[in-house]
Amino acid sequence: FTQNIANKMKTAVICCGLSCLDLQLLGCTKSGTEEAIEHYEEAVYCAGGSASMTAATLSLLTKSSSDVDIHVLTKLGRDFNGDKMQEFYKEAGAITDMVLIDPSSRTSMAVLPVFASGGRGCFVNLACNEGFTTTEVLTQLDSAPDNVRAFLFGYPHLLPLMQGENLHSMLCSVKAKLGESCLVGVDLNGVSADNHNDSLLSPALGDIDILHLNEEEASILCGGEDSSTLHSHGCAVILLSLGSRGVKISTTEDDCRLRRCPGQIKHWAAGSKIHVPAFQINGDINANGAGDALFSGFCLASSWSDETTISLKQAGEFASLVARQRCDTITRDSAPESADFLMNKVQNGNLPEIIA
Repeated sequence: FTQNIANKMKTAVICCGLSCLDLQLLGCTKSGTEEAIEHYEEAVYCAGGSASMTAATLSLLTKSSSDVDIHVLTKLGRDFNGDKMQEFYKEAGAITDMVLIDPSSRTSMAVLPVFASGGRGCFVNLACNEGFTTTEVLTQLDSAPDNVRAFLFGYPHLLPLMQGENLHSMLCSVKAKLGESCLVGVDLNGVSADNHNDSLLSPALGDIDILHLNEEEASILCGGEDSSTLHSHGCAVILLSLGSRGVKISTTEDDCRLRRCPGQIKHWAAGSKIHVPAFQINGDINANGAGDALFSGFCLASSWSDETTISLKQAGEFASLVARQRCDTITRDSAPESADFLMNKVQNGNLPEIIA
C-alpha cells in the first residue's frame, strides 16, 4: 500500500531532441589566427546535445530523490558512439526506455574545443538527427510514464524534420498525450541568419511555455533583446541567457495565456521582466552545456509541486545555481548539490557571490 502511494506521487521529466557524442578538448588555447597550431590539455568524451545535456543535468540533480524520474528520448545508431551514449545516460541515472535505436543510421558526433579563456567551438556531423521525425517522437511517447511534469525539447534549428508546422503539430500531440499539467519547454541552439526564417519557429510559439535562447539568437529572431515579438506569438516565458552577465526572464502580457500554464508559471505576474545574475565559480570553468543546464534548471523549478510557492525570481536563481554547478569542473559530473538542497538555498537567500 505504501509503495502504491509512492508510485502515484512520482513524477517524470522527458528530455527530448538532438543528441551527439561530444569529444571535448579541454583547456584549448585560442590564438585568433586560422592557421595557428592550438594546444589542449585533455580529451574527454561525454553525451552531448540537448536531450543528453538536460537529462544528465537533471538526473544528477535528482539522484537522491525518489519522487522524480528523468527520461531521455532521442535517436541513436547501433554503433560504438551510440553504445557510449547509452552508457553515459545510465551512469548519470537517466532512464533510456524511450531511446530510439536505428540500425540504418549513424550516431551523431561533435568535436568541441573548450577554451581555457572561456567559451567553446563546435564541429558536428548531425547524422541520425537529420532523419529524426516527429512521428518517431510521438511513437516513443506511447510508452511514457504517468505524471510527466515537463517535456523538454531541444534544438529545432538542427532537426530539419521538426520545424514549423511539424513542430507545432508535434507539441500539440505531446500535450494531448501527456496532459495539460505537463510543462512544454523548448531550447534553441544552432540558430544562424542562414538557417532561420519566421516560419521555422513561429507556428509553434503558442505551444511553448518556456523558450530558452541566447543573445545572438535573440538578435536573429527579434533584432535584439526585446522578446515581445515572441510573446506576441503566444510564448509564455522567455529565458534569455547573457553568459557571465546572468539571465533575463520575461513573461507574456497576456494574463489568460499565463494562467493556462502548468506548475508555478500560472501564479506569476503577466508582463514581468527581471534580471538574475550569474554566480561565481570555485573551480576551473567548462561552459559546455551551460545553457542546457540553465534551461533544465529553470524548467524543473517552474514545474515544482504547488505545495511550494516559487516566484519567478526564485526560479531564475535556482536555474543560475544549476548552471553554476554544471560549469564548475569540481561539481560538473560528480555529486552536485541536489535539487532540494539548491531550492532550500534559494528560499533562504543563501546564495553565492555574484559575478561583478
